Amino acid sequence: MGPKEGRRLASPATLLILLLLVWVVVLTVTGPTGPVQTNGLGITPSTVLLLNQSGLSLATPQGRALVGEGRALQVARRQGPQDLPQSAFLALASQPQGGTVGSRPRLCWVVLLQAGAGPFGNLPAPGQISLYAVVIDARSGRFLTGVIAFRGPAHSGVGSE
Repeated sequence: MGPKEGRRLASPATLLILLLLVWVVVLTVTGPTGPVQTNGLGITPSTVLLLNQSGLSLATPQGRALVGEGRALQVARRQGPQDLPQSAFLALASQPQGGTVGSRPRLCWVVLLQAGAGPFGNLPAPGQISLYAVVIDARSGRFLTGVIAFRGPAHSGVGSE
């Protein structure tokens, strides 16, 4: 038996299966993953952390909103007409350390915004604002508070009406 006689090439079906397995492994390792959701709110843990650091606690919503998402977006836009809503979600919100939301959890719309140009046309410095949120009471439609979190060691705060 010569050197070439003992070798047998893999069948096309075997090569196809091997190729598919490699493809699945590559996609599993490098493929995109969706955002990790926390407390059933549909937001990332980093967003929850920024809101918590600003004094706003969130939990899975219970009950039904009397004010729709569209109305909440309108109220949020009035706080900064140049800002662009990115998403809105219902949550039980509270401010345990005090604030206009109150220490008892209440059903609220939390609207995440992208900061736009200021009243004089100045855009925020790129990468400076890491979170801009407005909290709207889901029963009355009233603006409760705004949260702006900045990147960097300083300048994190909560603004309220």
